[in-house]
Amino acid sequence: MVSARGLVKSFGGHRVLHGVDLDVAPGETVCVIGPSGSGKSTLLRCLNRLETPDAGLCVIDGVPLGYAARNGALVEVGAAELAAQRAAVGMVFQGFNLFAHMTVRQNLVEAPRSVLGLSRREADERAGDLLARVGLADKMEAYPETLSGGQQQRVAIARALAMRPKVMLFDEPTSALDPEMVDEVLTVMRDLAAEGMTMILVTHEMGFARDVADRIVLMDHGAVLEQSSPRQFFARPATQRGRTFLEKVL
Repeated sequence: MVSARGLVKSFGGHRVLHGVDLDVAPGETVCVIGPSGSGKSTLLRCLNRLETPDAGLCVIDGVPLGYAARNGALVEVGAAELAAQRAAVGMVFQGFNLFAHMTVRQNLVEAPRSVLGLSRREADERAGDLLARVGLADKMEAYPETLSGGQQQRVAIARALAMRPKVMLFDEPTSALDPEMVDEVLTVMRDLAAEGMTMILVTHEMGFARDVADRIVLMDHGAVLEQSSPRQFFARPATQRGRTFLEKVL
């Protein structure tokens, strides 16, 4: 479902990603972990082209993001075509990023109507179904400022799902939440994993990674150091960096 090859990204003179490769199978849940500054969030932002890689390519379900095959060659696409391609990749940020001037319903229907061309009725029905799915059916006409952090993050997940993405990316979705609100968000993510959604998560929630991930990817200094099952990684990391990391976070 996801194939990234040779992703390189620099900001100014600082190289953040050093030729990262990553493959994710349909329905797989991959947790990307590692110390702060290791390039995890930049990797996610390159996977859905919020950041344009300096080199390398990301292919989502056979579609190379940012490019199209024309006359036997890959050429860069325009903004409208890129937006249509990116609709296949939902993303949830640590800071919610909801539109404060819109109700919850409006937050959910804006992109499906403008990008996918859904009618108002179709978009409203989809919004209602998704809010019920995340336990917020009674918040359709509420504004984000009236919601708790956990509720706002669940709305953000529903908003991403409203585009019917093939892949969901989560960038530390619980790091901005009070501890008592973390579980309500993780429960939604557990349900998505159980339903077979392809997911790539940057997270510091080691218990969640151990229980839900199909694969752990450890990054440091912009490179993938090791990949393994949660059972193998948490019992016996393959690298000294992995052992040191676990000693600090567990």
